[in-house]
Amino acid sequence: MPEPTYPTIDRAVESLKTLPFSKEAEQSVLGGLMLNNEAWISISELLTKADFHFPEHRILFDAIESLSEEGSPCDPITLSEWLQKHNKLDAIGGGAYLGLIAGNIPSAANIIAYAKIVRERSILRQLVRVGTDIADSAFNTQGRDSSQLLDNAEKLVFKIAELGARGQGGFLKVENILTKTLDRIEILSEQEGKITGLSSGFTDFDELTSGLQRSDLIIVAGRPSMGKCIASDCKIVLADGSIVTIEEIYQRQQSQVLTLGTDCQFHLTKPTAFINDGIKPVFRVMTKLGKSIETTLTHPFLTSQGWLPLAKISVGNKIAVPKKMGVFGHEKLKECEIKLLAYLIGNDLILPKNQKPSFFKKLGFSIKNWDNPQIQKDFDGAVEQSKNSLPQWLDEFCLKTKNAKNKSIPAIIFKLQPTQIALFLNRLFAIGGWVSDNSLPKLGYYSVNEGLITQVQHLLLRFGIIASIKKSWVQYEDSSRNIRKLEILEAESLQIFINKIGIFTKEKSLSAIQLAIAAKNNPKLARKKSVPNSEIYWDEIVAIEPVCSKQVYDLTIPNTHNFVANDICVHNTSFAMNIAATVAVKEKLPVAVFSMEMSNEQLAMRLISSLAEVNLQSVRTGKLTDDDWPQITYAVSQLSEASLYIDETPALSPIELRSRVRRLAREKGQLGLVVIDYLQLMQVPNNKESRANEVSEIARSLKSLAKELNVPVLALSQLNRSLEQRTNKRPIMSDLRESGEIEQSADLIVFIYRDEVYNENSPDKGIAEIIIAKQRNGPIGKNRLYFKGHITKFENLASEDGFYHGE
Repeated sequence: MPEPTYPTIDRAVESLKTLPFSKEAEQSVLGGLMLNNEAWISISELLTKADFHFPEHRILFDAIESLSEEGSPCDPITLSEWLQKHNKLDAIGGGAYLGLIAGNIPSAANIIAYAKIVRERSILRQLVRVGTDIADSAFNTQGRDSSQLLDNAEKLVFKIAELGARGQGGFLKVENILTKTLDRIEILSEQEGKITGLSSGFTDFDELTSGLQRSDLIIVAGRPSMGKCIASDCKIVLADGSIVTIEEIYQRQQSQVLTLGTDCQFHLTKPTAFINDGIKPVFRVMTKLGKSIETTLTHPFLTSQGWLPLAKISVGNKIAVPKKMGVFGHEKLKECEIKLLAYLIGNDLILPKNQKPSFFKKLGFSIKNWDNPQIQKDFDGAVEQSKNSLPQWLDEFCLKTKNAKNKSIPAIIFKLQPTQIALFLNRLFAIGGWVSDNSLPKLGYYSVNEGLITQVQHLLLRFGIIASIKKSWVQYEDSSRNIRKLEILEAESLQIFINKIGIFTKEKSLSAIQLAIAAKNNPKLARKKSVPNSEIYWDEIVAIEPVCSKQVYDLTIPNTHNFVANDICVHNTSFAMNIAATVAVKEKLPVAVFSMEMSNEQLAMRLISSLAEVNLQSVRTGKLTDDDWPQITYAVSQLSEASLYIDETPALSPIELRSRVRRLAREKGQLGLVVIDYLQLMQVPNNKESRANEVSEIARSLKSLAKELNVPVLALSQLNRSLEQRTNKRPIMSDLRESGEIEQSADLIVFIYRDEVYNENSPDKGIAEIIIAKQRNGPIGKNRLYFKGHITKFENLASEDGFYHGE
């Protein structure tokens, strides 16, 4: 059998291909508009000047558009005058070309058909251009990976699809609308009960709303953090090693902070929201290691029972703190500067009896006459190398900190590389440090300055060294002196200190400690309070005391919802996700969830915890009992069969979100529900207007999506903090954050309020009020649900007769 032959492609001919267009159709549209100015009303919905291929036709269409908007006629004479006035007549070929176009079409009767041809050719040209751009991007990636190229290609194609849909809408005669409406009423009349939309799973809520209605935009809103916040002066470590207050982070509106992941390791992450929660009563929490932090009573801490608010934690309970914070900077100083700074800080921490200070006049600072000649020689060498090029920050430090109680470690030290921080601590401990190799080997540091000793404790933590701080008394001349004593007791911490830091002139004593650790293997030295294979250490709370009312802030952390402040782990959807689970699992309809704040895994854990009714912290840590596993297995089997689709892409734009929902709708048919967590995390690319205008555009886009796909869109939103200043903290519609357009576009606005968040002794503990503040096609009102915080689940509340409403 002879081989089949295929037509060959002449590459020369191929390269001569022209873009699709119809000159006759373009001329006919323009000529028809000149003959019948009333045709502009219908044409303006179908075409823009960009749809015309020829430049002269784009100019003419632009002129017709301008004249039509002014209410002027668009015949060849008025067009000629307009073009001449704007110096564009020659650009279109003069008055002769206008006469040619007008004379070639006898009637404007078929102008819409001509316009559709022009529009069709325009779409084809755009496809050619986009195809070329996609091909070019594949050959020249400019550092982008395949997923980024595919995403960009998809956006380009969907943009054409969106433009292609122009003109498909418009007015419908009420007769046609009434026919469809009557059919809908007949279907509803045959249904039992009051639910005409999708059931949310909450009986009282469904009775007020008749269920979730298709094409509705539903806003579910609540205060961010619900009162969970920390004092403005709490210190947080950033990615470059620097330490700033949470107030500074709020003012910057950007940062990278440490968060505790599900792997029990600390990672850097970017907050998605920076929250000013006003002035509130705060309480100081102090731990056995000497750490302290000031928070509101509602702020959660990680305990062995999971994340619990301070109000539910007592003295004696243990909370999670980092046992290692491996964050270092990239700054570098001269070694002589580091040594000199360490000696200046260490000097006069404790001045032994009969020790008289001398003055080094070139530095203008009091320097001790050390007995150890090695230290004196090392110090003198550092002075000699630094005196001709003393950094300005070191000079200022010397002037400001002549009093030992005013001393603090300069900010530059925290941004140094690990080896340089180790050198700084090495020389600091050479002055104020001590070593004991007795029955219980240990080492430590003395200071009269509480702030300084806390800074030293933090720098040690970066190497994974656990140190405790206690108050102590020393004899100073004829009186006792209150100081702070830092101690390192655990074998692992002692070993890290010896290996990575050391103490200048105390090398023999450290060697003795090392031998003592190896010989005694003392169980007291073991790190018992840490979690194996994790960076968590369980520190015991020794005091909780009220302070006063202070300015407080909070951060919204994606996925993990926690961050580290003052070297302590602190924490920062449920209603919407409960509804999503009901629609997907019980109604068996496809549900699309856009989780811009939480990862897929985190969301799945919440769903499993909620459906299985197993403590969320137990699920997150894997510490499950034998009784938990059957419930977990059943929940997983239910979710596996559910048509629940989760997208964790952060900061989606309205166009991206709409394109993804459209794709899923085409694949699965009619969607049951779209959930967005949350609205304020969406962004409009290249937005140059205010954030309020940006949110307005997002809200309008979500309402348009709900109507286009005939699906309820449920979007979570945040509220302004202004409600915190009111006596009655129940939200109202004016509290919606950033835009009144949310209120305008929404068909249903629901607020969640839990009184126990604001009132510690609330009689409604465990109760959530679901407030319907707006319902376009129904009544407003409120109902109450039971909130199970440990599994993040809302349930129908038992009625007065003791039975649950609903299932």
